Amino acid sequence: MGRKATNAEAEYRRNRVARLLSNGATRSEIRQYSASEWGLSERQSARYIAEATEILKADWDIDRRTFTAELLSQLASLQKEARKNGNQAHVALGCINTMAKIAHILE
Repeated sequence: MGRKATNAEAEYRRNRVARLLSNGATRSEIRQYSASEWGLSERQSARYIAEATEILKADWDIDRRTFTAELLSQLASLQKEARKNGNQAHVALGCINTMAKIAHILE
């Protein structure tokens, strides 16, 4: 049995697993990664996956108006960047159309 992780190591691992999950890694890939990188058992990996899932849930535990505002802001930034890059009018138009759908303007 290996040594127990420090609080900083455990926090790093939780955040790393959360990043892996948000980037589309499967649980089996995360178990394999945590075994090879940190020498963890399946049980320990499962615990980190559960804790990372709670982190992701907390990130998205916001009300609908806040989420809508964040989406619209991100789309506005993308649209501006697409226009600034010149030859990406289709991307800018896609952003504008998506913003209109979110705001229920085209219904």
